Amino acid sequence: MKIFNWLNKKSTNPEFEKTFAALEKVGNIIPSAKTTFELLKTFNAETSHAQSDALIAEVNKIHFPSNTNNYFYFYFPIVSYILYYKPHYEKDILKYLVGPNFANGTSESQEMIAMIKGAMEFKLKESQFYLTKESQFWVENELPKLEKEIQREIDVCWKELEE
Repeated sequence: MKIFNWLNKKSTNPEFEKTFAALEKVGNIIPSAKTTFELLKTFNAETSHAQSDALIAEVNKIHFPSNTNNYFYFYFPIVSYILYYKPHYEKDILKYLVGPNFANGTSESQEMIAMIKGAMEFKLKESQFYLTKESQFWVENELPKLEKEIQREIDVCWKELEE
């Protein structure tokens, strides 16, 4: 019976589990991270608007407490995975990639894109599972098209800094 239970709990997508292991671990402390992890398991291009909205709401509730680098590296796999399937949510979650890098001194959109690509390469050298294949595709092919949207997020950061 124990073997049967173990087989039922065994991941059907080990790459996904490895990529989002940090999110799953944070879910032991922050309930919205646990919910985000569970929602991401079934998230894809066919996910309904209501389910997608629920996922975005949970991501926004996480409030990951850390320094700017760890904050960025925590959200990077989540944001890129979501935006691969549902690019229209960039207005809701792109801030998680731009904000911490702005705080570290990156304040131009092309520089931000290059920094994010460089971060992907750096982290993938540490672990081939840091980003899913979908996330890697998004960074390489879709992120460079978001120069205007990234500039919008940078402008928001400048405005908040001035207030």
